[in-house]
Amino acid sequence: MTHDVEVVEPLTTARFVDRAVERLQREYLAGTSRSRASLAHLRRSLGQPLGAVPEILELVVDPDAPLTGGPPTPDERAVAAALGLYALHQQSLSQPMHIRGERFGTALGGIARRGGEPVPGVTRRFQALGTAESWDEVLHHSRGLVQLLRGGRRGFDYGWFAQDLAQFVDPLRRDEVRLRWGRAFYRVTPTTEPTSTTSEEQ
Repeated sequence: MTHDVEVVEPLTTARFVDRAVERLQREYLAGTSRSRASLAHLRRSLGQPLGAVPEILELVVDPDAPLTGGPPTPDERAVAAALGLYALHQQSLSQPMHIRGERFGTALGGIARRGGEPVPGVTRRFQALGTAESWDEVLHHSRGLVQLLRGGRRGFDYGWFAQDLAQFVDPLRRDEVRLRWGRAFYRVTPTTEPTSTTSEEQ
């Protein structure tokens, strides 16, 4: 008897970012000066062209990726964005914000309500990300959502998120990513537990 075997697309970007963030997170939580400097460079790179902050290139260049010339590839931009957003997310927090297995949409759904009531800004910004068309829009809305998650002390899997970003910029896969995020977001059961917040939710 034979069984059909599902062929799964290799998630090289996800694996690379997972390894990079795990290393940064481990070192940052251990209080190393090198990791603090690395996260500062990554935060500074957000919104900048890839290459504008040369200190981050050793962190974002995947030595196993195909050699290419010209402008950054979607995967390169996704790696840089994911690492920069992680650096923003983890800043000054003592608990890990890279949580393996926790979907981006699930993490946002977990802070979208407090005491059964909607938290201002979360759903609106989540929906705005879904309507983004340009890379600048994607990064802008992602940054705002990560700041909300930071305020709520809620982490997620940055490896998976990097893969989502790389696919989102492909018009043929954008709806697939939107659906994945939406399923995760709207399936979260509202919680009655209080959530830490920041003024950025207003």
